[in-house]
This record gives sequence, C-alpha cells and structure tokens, in this order.
Amino acid sequence: MKLLHAALVCLLLSFPGYSCTLRMGIETSFAPYIIQQGDSWRGLNVELLARLAQEVDCKLEFIHSPWLRSLKLIEQGELDVLSHLSYNAERSEHFAFIGPHQQEVIYLVGIAKAFPGLTDLKKLKRSGTSGIIALLNGAYYGDELDSILNDAKNRTRFVFIRGNEDKQAMLLNGRVHGVLEDIAAYYYWKKQTDLSTVGLEPLFEVYQSPVYFGFNRRTLSPQQLEQLAKAWQLLYSNGELSRIVQPYQVAEYQFSLPQPASRLPSQEPQL
Repeated sequence: MKLLHAALVCLLLSFPGYSCTLRMGIETSFAPYIIQQGDSWRGLNVELLARLAQEVDCKLEFIHSPWLRSLKLIEQGELDVLSHLSYNAERSEHFAFIGPHQQEVIYLVGIAKAFPGLTDLKKLKRSGTSGIIALLNGAYYGDELDSILNDAKNRTRFVFIRGNEDKQAMLLNGRVHGVLEDIAAYYYWKKQTDLSTVGLEPLFEVYQSPVYFGFNRRTLSPQQLEQLAKAWQLLYSNGELSRIVQPYQVAEYQFSLPQPASRLPSQEPQL
C-alpha cells in the first residue's frame, strides 16, 4: 500500500494538475491575438491557451516581455510558454510545439510606390529594394527571407523592431516604407486605423507556416508536454477550439484552425 501511495504521489507531481502555473511571455497588444485591457489580457491566443490550461488544471500567469527578450527568458527557464511560434529545428532545442493554433500568412504591407516592380521575395533577393522594411526582431519568416537577411547588401534595407506596436508606429510615422505583418493582424489594424489615408496595402505574400504554442522543455516534463498535446487534440476534436475562434472571424480573412500536429521532443509530428 505504501508503495502504491508513493507511486501515486510521483505521478501527481509529474503532471500539470499539481500546483501548475504556466508563465506566458506576452507583449503589448497584437490584435486579434493579444489585446491588453488595463492589467488584463484577452485575444484569440490568450483564450485558446487559457482553455488548454484549464483542461490540464493549470493557471496562467502573464509576464510582459518583448518578443526577443521572451526567447531569452525561455532559455533561462523564466517562462513556460509563448504563442505564435513557427517551427524550425533550432527552436526545437528549447520548445515543444503544441497545436498548431493558426496557419500564419505573412505579407509585406506598405506603400506600393516605395517598392516599384517588387512582387515577391525572389525579386527582392535578386534586385534589392529602394524601400525600408521593418520586421520583428527574433521572428522567423522562413529560410528564403533568412538568406536575404544574411546578404549584407540587402540587409541594410531592413530595420529590426522589438515589438509589433513599435513596428506599426514606425510605418504610420513614415520612418519605414513597409512592414512584415500577419495578414489577419493587418485587417484588424485596418479596422482601427484608416490605412488608406497613408496608402498602406498588402503588397505580396512573404511566408506562411503553421504556428504553435511553444512550451519550454526545461521547465515542463515530458509527461506534462504529452498531456498538453493530448488535451489540445481533445479540444480540437470536440469543437471547443473552433468555438473560441469563431468570434474573431472577419469578412476579409477567415481563420483556419489546422489539424493538430504537435511536435514534442524526439518525436515526429502527431497527425
């Protein structure tokens, strides 16, 4: 009996339901995904993660941090989860990817006349650009853009910004001519600001990829990560995730909730 009791205690300690708090790195508003209201947070990513945390008997703690600093805090074990994370092999050293929670589509949004003849990344790589483009520092926009940023000649046309609101402000203030922006975020931004008065529009698609909740492999056990992946699958299958997404749909862009394909440590995607 004592052995059984000890085994049960060990099992409880290995699962999130035992005094579990998930610390989420969160930056200033990035509608519709993250929206700050005073001292509280809402938005699509916040609601999805809150429901996932509830399913595994965890609480959420929000820690305000710019994107690049959040990545550092993950490495230092001071955060447990980030949202909107694209998968790549380098990141998989630090993160287990649960989801995905969206198919992200990144566009170059800007002033068309500042980018004459520029219609895709291949032309940007070949001919460069006269316009200045702002992008989020630490974000991943695919291997093709990485190769452009690694070219010293082209890199001078890019400005690396610490947060999404700063990136948008620089474009509205005329300090840059374009930004790399999630297309759904663009349409929410357009609802709040008359972008037509400054001639801003989506110019061409740069990159698209499923994006995940990235859970810290240092602070969460393999058992916890497995439980989170199974909980996401359950919530997807019973339609709860779709019900959370529905109020955020807009006429110009319909969110797609991808089929679960979590990437856990030393595993292939779970389809």
